[in-house]
Amino acid sequence: MQKRKQLEAALTPQQRIAAQMIVDNEWSPVLNGGKKKTNDELAAEIGIGRSQFYEWKKNDDFIAYVNYLTDKQLESMRSEVNVAIMKLINPSGDRIPSVKALDLYMRRFALLTDRTVVEDHRSAASEHRIKTDEEIAKDLAELDRMINGEITPH
Repeated sequence: MQKRKQLEAALTPQQRIAAQMIVDNEWSPVLNGGKKKTNDELAAEIGIGRSQFYEWKKNDDFIAYVNYLTDKQLESMRSEVNVAIMKLINPSGDRIPSVKALDLYMRRFALLTDRTVVEDHRSAASEHRIKTDEEIAKDLAELDRMINGEITPH
């Protein structure tokens, strides 16, 4: 609830109504088989010009509020999604259960997870070999010769 109030505080009442109308319009074909309205039709219903409507749709606060409302609408559909998954897992008649639906169910309840195993077959001795003082002195001498232009790097 706190997030909603925070988002709403950044918008005018008219912008909040417009955001809800946009979300309702987007969900209309899904929820009631309705036809989506054009942006011009929405702007006219809201009582603003088309250019103002497009400016609002580019406003970060307005976008965040529309996204919030859309997420809430999607959350409200969770039980329908769960029922649809269960119908695929336990179909009627002689139909075979959906493997994908079973996978989704198992992952949802953390009963099935992806596991990656990385094995390192490098030997510890070659990876962490410590150079002797003599080897270090030789490397330093070679670097000095490179710096002085006596030899070219290999």
